[in-house]
Amino acid sequence: MVMSWILNSLVKEIADSVEYANDVVELWRELEDHYDLTNETKLYQIQKEINDLSQGVLDIIGYYTKMKKLWEELSTLSAKTQCTCQCTCGDKENMHKAEKDRRLIQFLMGLNEVYITVRGSILMMNPLPSMAQAFSLLSSRREAEGS
Repeated sequence: MVMSWILNSLVKEIADSVEYANDVVELWRELEDHYDLTNETKLYQIQKEINDLSQGVLDIIGYYTKMKKLWEELSTLSAKTQCTCQCTCGDKENMHKAEKDRRLIQFLMGLNEVYITVRGSILMMNPLPSMAQAFSLLSSRREAEGS
């Protein structure tokens, strides 16, 4: 039934190329292999935007929101390359923490110089705080100065 539904929802030319699949799993894998190509150009474009992004005239909330949106878009595009295994050695968690730390540092690098002191304080923390904690520290710094 599922196989029939998928075949009937495809354009005729595509359906004709996979209609003899033995089961729905094989059908899905064939479709995925042929048509689920990662858009490397889009990945490049988003990563370049992230690398080039700095706070500039944006307030801290606007800068954070823009950076977070780009990270989420990048994660969505590269979801196939993310590990889904059940790891018991802790390496998966370590890789996840390293990615979060990398993003935090990238975010801090783009901040305006007015945040130099709080940025230094955040970078001195061991372990590095979460993005939410760092954002909270940066936001309270902004409020304390009345910006």
